[in-house]
Amino acid sequence: MLSKEWWMMKRNYVFPAIIERDKTSGKYTVVFPDLPGCAIEGEDFIQAYYWAGPRLGFHLYMMDRDYEHIPDASDTSNWEIAADAVVVQVAANLQEYQRMYGPKFARKAIGFPSWLFQLGKKGRPISAQEIREVLREKLGIDTLPENSQ
Repeated sequence: MLSKEWWMMKRNYVFPAIIERDKTSGKYTVVFPDLPGCAIEGEDFIQAYYWAGPRLGFHLYMMDRDYEHIPDASDTSNWEIAADAVVVQVAANLQEYQRMYGPKFARKAIGFPSWLFQLGKKGRPISAQEIREVLREKLGIDTLPENSQ
């Protein structure tokens, strides 16, 4: 059985990326050689580096969501890169992206007595939306937290 520490450790990732200036457009491109398809472009070096983290995080989130294997980061000591390219380390916390893009409702099984669903208005069964509204009212919740529905 895997430990909780291992699980939490695997939620934080650091991958090497190559930042290189495109000679034609003058823009800077960031590519992650360990993650095909994970790349981003910026108007300048700072912008490219700034957006590399969110790009990496979203890419890892999509891989995790689709049950794709997330590889270990490569050792960059043997990489051959262009003279004007730079290798940087980019970090991403997968839990952040799961909170932003994952399901908005926690999927928990809660048992209700069958008679409760028959007490709806005008003989109509109570809906899940109505139960949420009653719970919000009883708990005194006026507004939902950000990223909730």
